[in-house]
Amino acid sequence: MSDNSGKVITGSAYPQGAGMSDDGIQFCTSCPSERKLSLKIYDNSGKTIYNINMNEHHASGSVFSVVVKGLDHRKISYNYSVNGETVRDPYCKSLSNRRKWGEFRNHTEHCLIYDGEYDWEGDKPLKLPYNEIVGYMLHVRGFTKHVSSQVTGRGTFLGLQEKIPYLNELGITQVELMPAYDFDECDVIKSYKSSELDEDGNSTGVERRINYWGFKAGSYFLPKPQYSYSHDSVKEFKDMVKALHKAGIEVIMQFYFPGEINRNLVMDCLIFWQSEYHIDGFHIFGSHLPLDLIATMPRLTETKIYYERYDHAGIFATDGCCINGFLAEYNQDYLTDMRRFLKSDEDMLNKFMYRQRCNPQDIKVINHLTSFEGFTLNDLVSYDYKHNEANGEDNKDGTGYNYSWNCGTEGNTRKNAILKLRMKQLKNAYCLLMFSQGTPMIMAGDEFMNSQNGNNNPYCQDNEITWLNWKHNNRSRELLEYVKMLIALRKAHRILRMPREATLLDSRSCGYPDISYHSEAAWYPQMDTHIRHIGTMLCGEYADGNRPDDYFYIATNMHWEAHVFALPRLPKDMEWKYCLDTESAGDEKYEVILDGNGNKQVEVPPRTVLVLTGRTAVKTGKKKK
Repeated sequence: MSDNSGKVITGSAYPQGAGMSDDGIQFCTSCPSERKLSLKIYDNSGKTIYNINMNEHHASGSVFSVVVKGLDHRKISYNYSVNGETVRDPYCKSLSNRRKWGEFRNHTEHCLIYDGEYDWEGDKPLKLPYNEIVGYMLHVRGFTKHVSSQVTGRGTFLGLQEKIPYLNELGITQVELMPAYDFDECDVIKSYKSSELDEDGNSTGVERRINYWGFKAGSYFLPKPQYSYSHDSVKEFKDMVKALHKAGIEVIMQFYFPGEINRNLVMDCLIFWQSEYHIDGFHIFGSHLPLDLIATMPRLTETKIYYERYDHAGIFATDGCCINGFLAEYNQDYLTDMRRFLKSDEDMLNKFMYRQRCNPQDIKVINHLTSFEGFTLNDLVSYDYKHNEANGEDNKDGTGYNYSWNCGTEGNTRKNAILKLRMKQLKNAYCLLMFSQGTPMIMAGDEFMNSQNGNNNPYCQDNEITWLNWKHNNRSRELLEYVKMLIALRKAHRILRMPREATLLDSRSCGYPDISYHSEAAWYPQMDTHIRHIGTMLCGEYADGNRPDDYFYIATNMHWEAHVFALPRLPKDMEWKYCLDTESAGDEKYEVILDGNGNKQVEVPPRTVLVLTGRTAVKTGKKKK
């Protein structure tokens, strides 16, 4: 059909992408004017019904746009051609002819006209305060792909939705999805001349590798079809978000924007997912990102934005602009400092104390001990060295700085003493995380001892190395129950998750500062470089809310020797009660001792966290007649 048929007119320069307009369907895209740009529109059989020279429909600047009249948006698809090469609309929001995971992309994948109609049933982003969040990072495919997940939609958005009861039981209030937008998971790592074609019509002269993680450019406006159990990834993703919100769980999405991606597309992408998919926030990666625009975009000021490190001065120097109140830093400082303290490195006490209380008011912090890259938590206490041989790069890939300790034997072992120490270290790690005042983030599977066999860079491993194995043994169940208990404890006590950073001052004139530190003598912490233990007291009078909380005393001993901790005196009618420790299996195994002045002390075993709570003493005795 020719352009002069009367059904094709020049459109407007906004919005980009394809969608309904008053006159018909508008197709709008940008392209350097010196390139040949054409629009191909297909019917349901894949037959080309329009081939439009877009260079003749200049809208503004480098934007070209047409409106085609008389088409049913449900019965067509489209692609662009640039200098003769078929390309996908960078603003593609829906796709036809879904290929299978691991297959090369082909030209039968056509863009569809996005139909945003969906019954959200009143759903909205949850806007949870940071102190109410327990985060959980996961890979959509790897989370439920293993047969042990026992879900219908293994490796899909539906599979994640089926695991909502588990997430609720664990105590999770936010999930962070590794890239779930449509990226091409087939990376070509080597190509050579070949005239042979495979059964899909692709050249056999290439070597490819699965990019399991997905940190690459892609169709940023489209939920990944290969992560959908149904043939409609748009609806399945929305169903998942709605179900998670009903369960009180936020959804954060990771996006990677390489330097060549247009900054305007970045902004359009975030706004689209926030408005069309009710996403609660984004963890963004990449260079040359418009952080100042993101932080001051009025439509995103109540949307969580995670980034490695912000220019605080630059963002807050934007006079007269609305500043996003949900910005958070997601850097490696907490991970590094806490890992080193956990494995008893020297001169880490000051950094531990800072990370434990760090909870800024303006830009929050996301605390994590593990992430998608690096060791799992179980591998962190089982390996001294990376074991990335399966990646095919001679173990040269991945960081060599893991700050790990194998507890005496590299990898798997049957030695009970080492297994017991590893379990204690795992519990210690979770205590460090859950008793820190920032927002905790758990890597999926760490709560039940998931292992990647020492692989700290499994970006190309789409197999049982990265798929979570949900089949538990006695040890994994023990840790899982411990993590559930810690999360429940944190959620039950507001003093463990204050909305502001502690000041170390008695600002309420109650006789105690909000946070204080102790050693063998109360109120006198030892801070020498060789010291690896500290007692932290949280005063319940500073809990957010209308009534005080319990006092907490957290005795953290990461030394390989036992140490005595002094217990500060509590207000009248209160006494210290056992809460938990990482040495025993949950039974109270500590004894109060008295120093020469009658002050209470407690001895904490090596590499152990002991937690006591200050509660009103229960008076006992016989009633008078």
